[in-house]
Amino acid sequence: MPIIRASCPTCGDVEVMPGWVTVMLCSSNGEASYTFRCPRCGMIVAKSAKRRIVEVLITAGVRIHYWHLPEELHEHHDGPPLDERDAEELHQSLETPGWIDVLRKGTADEQG
Repeated sequence: MPIIRASCPTCGDVEVMPGWVTVMLCSSNGEASYTFRCPRCGMIVAKSAKRRIVEVLITAGVRIHYWHLPEELHEHHDGPPLDERDAEELHQSLETPGWIDVLRKGTADEQG
């Protein structure tokens, strides 16, 4: 089984097994990264990866996890951005007993 040489920000160069590494590939834009747990300190390390690195890792037997950007990124939103006053009102609302019932009622009214 191949050994993968990687770098931990705390421990420096380490060797990891392919089963300890996961490639994360965005199906929306093709950007990739990989993660592994450092065998010395246990820290989870994440690094961006160019296509060539992804190919090498997959060839070595690393599992791949596909993900995509949320659709909300493509939505158009009208209205002003939230400000400090809006945040304070939300904070106060969330401290009010029964706030979840008010939210549910408002959602039910909107759905018709």
